[in-house]
Amino acid sequence: MADMGAEEHYATGDFVGEYSEPLVCRLEEGVVSTTGLTMVMFHADPLMRRVTKIIDRVIEAGIYNYWVSRRMNWLKLHSRKISVVHQLDGYYSFNPYHMQPAFYILYMGWCLGTFCFLVEVLRNSVFNKRK
Repeated sequence: MADMGAEEHYATGDFVGEYSEPLVCRLEEGVVSTTGLTMVMFHADPLMRRVTKIIDRVIEAGIYNYWVSRRMNWLKLHSRKISVVHQLDGYYSFNPYHMQPAFYILYMGWCLGTFCFLVEVLRNSVFNKRK
C-alpha cells in the first residue's frame, strides 16, 4: 500500500511546485503504512470469521483502493491547487470508443479490399468475353 500521508499531500498540492512539478522524490517501491482503521470484536465472537471474510473480499476486489482514490480525488478538488502527477502504470479504462479510429481504418481497408476484388472479377470477366 502506498504511503497515505504522502499521497494526501500530493492530492492537496502541498508537494507540488508552482509549475506542477513534484517537489519530493518518490521511492521506487513506496513506503508501507497502516491506515489506522480498527474494529473491536470479542475473542470468541461468532461473527469473527464472517467479518474477516468480508474484509478480505473488500481488499481483494479493490473496493478499498477505490475508496482511497475517491478520497484523493475529493482532496484534489477541494484543495484548489493544480497537481498534475499521474502514475503511468495505473489502471486506465480502455473501451471500444477509444478504438473508434482503428475501426474506421479497418472499415476503409475492408471497403478498399472489396472494391479491388470487384474490379478484378469484372476485369477478368470482360477480358474473358473478348477472347
